[in-house]
Amino acid sequence: MGDQQSPINIGRTVTTPDLVDQLEIGWRPDRFSVRDGPDGVRLVPLGTHTAHLSDQAYRLANLHFHRPSEHWVRGRPMQAEMHAVHLRVDDRLHACVIAVFLDLEGGPGEDGTGEPPTEVDLPALLPDGGFHRYEGSLTTGEFTENVSWVVMREPVVVADGGLRAFVRAHADHARPVQPLNRRFVLTTG
Repeated sequence: MGDQQSPINIGRTVTTPDLVDQLEIGWRPDRFSVRDGPDGVRLVPLGTHTAHLSDQAYRLANLHFHRPSEHWVRGRPMQAEMHAVHLRVDDRLHACVIAVFLDLEGGPGEDGTGEPPTEVDLPALLPDGGFHRYEGSLTTGEFTENVSWVVMREPVVVADGGLRAFVRAHADHARPVQPLNRRFVLTTG
């Protein structure tokens, strides 16, 4: 492990107005298969979903969840966090993880049984507002420092009762926050 470990506590940030133009997310509702591995339950999309970050193209590899959140904001964790892990199209060793804070309290409809969902409305899990960006590591497995993190600033209320129940029942534990060291956290203006 090196000096760029994740997750972090997001405190001081550097406002970068043109940062918002460096991210384009191409998500749509889709069906998912379930993969239960050593690091927890992963939802693998059946279709293709993309993210473009700083002129690099990435494809969605899996979704997984942490409860409480792994990233903290000004010294506090959030209820839960979704990680949408994208791998670079031309170099699958580099990842872009889009992290979204989740509010599991609200939302219409009854909660489900906790079974993994086979369909997820990805655009409904993408909040309006800006994001933070920094370079870091995977938060499971080898903790490889090959991740460009995009942490959305605003939480999303999970409207799908089945997904709420699944996250409550099957979210991974959170890795403790790691030192920021000499890194900067950029944020949209």
